[in-house]
Formats: sequence, C-alpha cells, structure tokens
Amino acid sequence: MTVHYNPVTKEPYLQLPAPCANIIITPYREHQIKEDTNAMTSSLNGPRVYTWLQGPPYPFLPEHGEDWIKTKIQENKAAVAALQDEFENKPQTDASHQAQTENKFFGQCPFLCIREVGEDPSGAQDTLIGEIALIRYSFYEIRRNSWELALVQAHNKQLPVGHEDIVWTLGCTIRLSTMYYALTDTDYLSPTHHGKGIMSRAVQAVIRDWAVPRMNMNHLRGSFVVGNVGSQRVFERNNFEEVGVFKDWLPENSKKSLGKMSIVIMEWKGLLES
Repeated sequence: MTVHYNPVTKEPYLQLPAPCANIIITPYREHQIKEDTNAMTSSLNGPRVYTWLQGPPYPFLPEHGEDWIKTKIQENKAAVAALQDEFENKPQTDASHQAQTENKFFGQCPFLCIREVGEDPSGAQDTLIGEIALIRYSFYEIRRNSWELALVQAHNKQLPVGHEDIVWTLGCTIRLSTMYYALTDTDYLSPTHHGKGIMSRAVQAVIRDWAVPRMNMNHLRGSFVVGNVGSQRVFERNNFEEVGVFKDWLPENSKKSLGKMSIVIMEWKGLLES
C-alpha cells in the first residue's frame, strides 16, 4: 500500500522508509491550524531556512501561516475526500478493485506536511517539521516575460490530469516581477531535523508512492540556490542531474541582507531500483 490511512480519523498519509519510519507526510488539518502555524513561523524565521527561500515573506508572521494553511486545505479538500472515499468503500481483499482505483489519476499532491510522530503513526501525536509540495513546472529557465515562456507555461497548464507529458516541479509558486515561478527551495525542513536524511526520503516517498502511481508523473524538475549543499544532496540521492545554472537569477533581498543569488536546475532521471 502506497497511501496509508489513520484508522481513527481516516486521514491519508505517506510514510517515509526506514530509518525515518516515524516521519509521515499528511495534508494540512483544519483542527491544527494554530499548532502548524506556530511551527511554520518558527522554522521560516530561522536563518538556516530563510537564507535559501525566496517564496515566503520575511519576517514570516502568524497571519501568513494561517492564510497559507487555509488556502492549502481548500485546494486539496476534493483530493483528500476522494482518498477517504477510496478507503471507506474499497474491499480490503479485492485486488482488482484496488488496481482499478489506482488507475484514476489525481491532478495534485495533497501530501504537504512533513510530520514527526511516534513509532505508531495511527495513535501518536505528531509535530510539523517541514513542507514539501509538487506543482506544475513554470519553466523559469526561459527568458522572463517572453512569448516563448507564456506559450510553454500555457501548454503545460492545459494538459489534462494524468497526461504523461506534464512537467512537474517540487516547490511552491512565488511571484517575481510580473511572472510566476516555482522554486524547489520553498520546500523546507526545521533546522532541528537537518542532516538526518529526512528530506531525501520525503522526496522519495512523494515520487515513488504518489506522483508516479497516482498522478502518472513522468517528467520532474527542480532547483536549488547555489551554495545550498543540503538541497543539492537531496536531488542527487533521488536521481536528479544538473541541466543548467542561472547566474544571479534571484534578485537582492534587503530584508534578509542577501545579494543576487544563482540557481541550479535539476532534472529527474527516473525511479531508482529499491
């Protein structure tokens, strides 16, 4: 089973492989907005996190977190409901029904919240320690404000759910100038959990357990800011290869006392053997 379910709440979640089996990835929860906002605010205001991020505002305020979480809950409500319906109505022993259900592709990944739990995810309390997102790619390597960019973005956006030609990216949409772009480095992990292989395995779980079987994902790109060795290693461990470097692509950020920053574009080369 690639998607797990809490037997009490029926919440769907992904579980990371060992040795990070106490980490799960869930949708955002309406009953936990305050707790998640507090955790998010703490992480996104830390220099070990915000230095590499361009999307979230800085300083990151509680109202930013609440707005973000409420937006994500609404965006993913239908997908979560569909998964819960599968769980409630699928015969546990009907393999053909399971195969038929899993052929119904989703157009998004509702699993955003990286949470630390006890050894038993179904019964333990958990804490938000990071976020990971999967969205359609914005082709930010193409010249900004060009007709070529508008054309490829429109084409990628208009492809129907489950289409094998959709290009995806790990990250969230941000606004630079008059165009929207997506950066992998808007995904984050609390500094207290850096260096443990959690984000590498989170990316692996999202790709292997959801994006490939349930979204029919075939093409995936991402990026990291030059100097962010942690993000570079996450990509390399998940079979991404460098396809280009864009010098001084990110503008100066006076609030963070950061100058222009360059980004590296990475492309996924497929699933690695288990």
